[in-house]
Amino acid sequence: MDGLAEGGVLAERYRLGSVAGHGAMGEVHLAEDLRLARPVAIKSLRSELARYAEVRERFNHEAKAAARISHPNVVRVYDSGEHEGIPYLVMECLPGTSLVDELAWGVLDPRRARRVGLDVLGALDAAHRLGVVHRDVKPGNILLTAVLDGPVKVSDFGIAKSADDGSLTDSGGLVGTAAYLAPERVAGGPAGPASDLYSLGVVLFESLAGRKPHEGDTALALALATHMGEAPSLGELRPDLDPALVAVVDKALAHDPAARWTTAAEMAEALRAWRPKASRSDPPTGTAPAVGAPAATVALPTEALAPAGSRSAAAASGGRPSGPDGRARFPRRVRLPVLGGVVLLLVVVVAVAGLVRRGSDGDAADPPVTVEGGPGPAPTTTLAVTAAPTSAPPTTRAVRRPAVPVTTAAPTTTRPTATTRRTTTTRLAATTTTPTTPPPPPTTPPTTAAPAVVAA
Repeated sequence: MDGLAEGGVLAERYRLGSVAGHGAMGEVHLAEDLRLARPVAIKSLRSELARYAEVRERFNHEAKAAARISHPNVVRVYDSGEHEGIPYLVMECLPGTSLVDELAWGVLDPRRARRVGLDVLGALDAAHRLGVVHRDVKPGNILLTAVLDGPVKVSDFGIAKSADDGSLTDSGGLVGTAAYLAPERVAGGPAGPASDLYSLGVVLFESLAGRKPHEGDTALALALATHMGEAPSLGELRPDLDPALVAVVDKALAHDPAARWTTAAEMAEALRAWRPKASRSDPPTGTAPAVGAPAATVALPTEALAPAGSRSAAAASGGRPSGPDGRARFPRRVRLPVLGGVVLLLVVVVAVAGLVRRGSDGDAADPPVTVEGGPGPAPTTTLAVTAAPTSAPPTTRAVRRPAVPVTTAAPTTTRPTATTRRTTTTRLAATTTTPTTPPPPPTTPPTTAAPAVVAA
């Protein structure tokens, strides 16, 4: 027995670790496969049961049956053996949590319960096709994988019974957990695929209702309640559930085995046909966009620049991302230059407004303005009046100084232009130069704008 203690080595290959759990038939040790350098789980038969040769023979026989089952939702069996009269199984090592731990947080979401049910049914269907009945389907034997809300695996096929085995007779003893036993099993009948489906129905009922179909203070009371009465309908405790889902569970819990689902595959087909209703957390469904179609609307931060414009303008912008109000929104690399341009435009407008105010207040005190080519002191401002060309010959006449304020711009080359009697559109282009000496002030301020002489 020393070999099954922590730190012992089985078959010169498996180093035993701590005990991970206990069951009615045995206990499970964490271990390390020294040959393949991988973690494993070793389940051994309890010493008091190992004294019976028939129990040891059944354990070894069912270990071989479980090893034949190859399915993604069945815990894999790597090896088996016997140490000092105690048989053991070497199995796949999983994180160590089961459906019992998940149910401790409360009832399952219907979609999660459906996923668990389909995974267990897949494992049972693979076993039943090989003639192996589990006989102890319960939350403790439904192990969780490391993936959050991922698939589950069925374990503990070590107490399973081969349905087509005639060499090993059922002694009539109850094997399994009382709360999940089918009524015919409580009455002493043989285990079969229908009894496994009843046990899974109890698991689904508990997962969705938060309690088992039958209750009792002792295992005997539970067994009598299961044997004497029909299981209540799941819809009585959860009227909010979809009737299609309730019907799947209720049929699995039928008191008469003939009224239950015929096979695990049939029950899985009915459970798969039930489609959970979409919730707010579900992604929207719909047809996928065609290849080459424009990208869908992209949500940008609320502080993104939104220029004026309607949804039609946003649509005409070539598929730019838009916000919920339909206005076009631009990425940050475009937003910053635009903001800078707006600020610069505001500064220019304020400066021009100041010049207008200053020019209107001191208009009478301005020195005479002389167009290039005319007499007078050194020019300070040159006005170029451009008129649309006509067929009439150019003439020379005096023009009045316009009241439009002169803006400061870079020096440009001026050309003498002429005006005609049929003047159309004029364009003012003014340049300002800084004189070396200020012009002498006039002796008498003019009451009107100084005449400008236009060169022919």
